[in-house]
Amino acid sequence: MPLQVANRMSKPPLSIRDDADYRTAFDIMRKRHVHHVPVVNPKGVVVGMLAERDLLLAANHYQNAPVEAQDVMHSPVVTAFKRTPLAKAARTMLAKKIGGLPVVDAKRRLLGMITETDVLREFVGLLGKGGAKPPKNSRDKR
Repeated sequence: MPLQVANRMSKPPLSIRDDADYRTAFDIMRKRHVHHVPVVNPKGVVVGMLAERDLLLAANHYQNAPVEAQDVMHSPVVTAFKRTPLAKAARTMLAKKIGGLPVVDAKRRLLGMITETDVLREFVGLLGKGGAKPPKNSRDKR
């Protein structure tokens, strides 16, 4: 069975409510050292995604005006499920040129987050299990 998103997703996930000020999302990202935050409605349903670069553009455009996250988020948002193969999630992120996918249940409630960093960690782990070592019968004994 292929490795699934559930094996590598971050949980509990960070999120921000759709009616929160966008600057709150920026503060969360800075404090937690993340670049993506899912936006949820009061029922916990994913309704959008905020990326750090979007917030920087919003800060430049809106400056000190009160603006809600829902006004600057990306929507609709591309998501994954817990049982989505990790390779499929990685292909989706590459194809869509996005750095992370909220992991949702059948009702689109937020369960976790899978990011390009999570995928890279898995890849590095696989390399460390033998991909980076020379074969034992190597004649090169440096």
